Amino acid sequence: MKKIILSMVLLVVSYTNAQNTLIVDNNVFIDDSPSHVFTSFAAALAAASNGDTILIQPSATSYGNINITKSITVKGMGYAPVLNNGESSYIGSASINASNIKLTGMNISGGIAGGSGISNLLVEDCYIGSVSLNGTGNSNHTFRGNVILAQIYLNATNTNSMNFTFTNNLIQNLNNYSLYNFNDTTIFNNNTIIADRAHVSYVTFNNPNNLVCQNNIWVFTSNSFSAVNQSGAVPVIHNNSLTYHYGSPTITALNGTGNLDNQNPFFANIPANNPYWAADNDYNLGASSAGNDAGTDGNDVGIYNGYYDFDMRGYPTELPYLTEMSISNNMVPAGSNLSVNLKANANKTN
Repeated sequence: MKKIILSMVLLVVSYTNAQNTLIVDNNVFIDDSPSHVFTSFAAALAAASNGDTILIQPSATSYGNINITKSITVKGMGYAPVLNNGESSYIGSASINASNIKLTGMNISGGIAGGSGISNLLVEDCYIGSVSLNGTGNSNHTFRGNVILAQIYLNATNTNSMNFTFTNNLIQNLNNYSLYNFNDTTIFNNNTIIADRAHVSYVTFNNPNNLVCQNNIWVFTSNSFSAVNQSGAVPVIHNNSLTYHYGSPTITALNGTGNLDNQNPFFANIPANNPYWAADNDYNLGASSAGNDAGTDGNDVGIYNGYYDFDMRGYPTELPYLTEMSISNNMVPAGSNLSVNLKANANKTN
């Protein structure tokens, strides 16, 4: 078992190009005697330098909450991989307390929270419980290709939440006041949002300030709500966005131009009237969808438009992902080597 795990790790490491790659693996049979292999994230972080990559291996056991205090890349192997019995690179929450951090391919059940004075956070291809970036003096944060639950909370003033970008994300399980304090430097484009919570006082955007959203798909599942609404006096402008309700209400027309109100997106493959994320779903638009070629750039609305390719399993863009593993000599004497054949697909090149 030990030699199989390490051979898979070496395959991954050969495709990385960071200064150093440190490996975290809490599986039972892992050999942590090499200087670059650790069983906890805290130990790997202590050994890491700015610019390094920490690669977190899939596991049935959570690695717990992590606190990132260096300018590093934290990379998992996807939040719903085909192999490993569906085990993912799974942590509780991620606290961001340094600039120039990248998170990719992670299952972050407790969400992401950020401190103050942080810039250049990039989060892609992750499954995230919630996002809370309400510290002061933060800027240039990008979230793309993620599944985001519950809430995205930014700081309330223009000077404290500058140049935040949310594109090509699937956002669902919204709470009340789900999208907090977006302003005129916030880019919120090419997302698919499932407005599904039955809150009597449901508000989608809380305290927006001159926000313009484009090329999004809004789908509703609760008959209690039929509008992309807001609190605050400055109306959100929606351009070239599509709305649809899987229940009976008619959705209030969006404020803006080029919108497709009350139009079925005709997703290529989802269960009947059930748009919630599942790894086997396909959120591409069917041939009869009004959203085809309807974006501001002449491409489709939703998560497959723009400059980033949404991946349903959260495979990181820079790594190949394993599709097959077979052992040709599964009975060997002690101390002998197993012969393991691996097949992998090249991933996206965004």
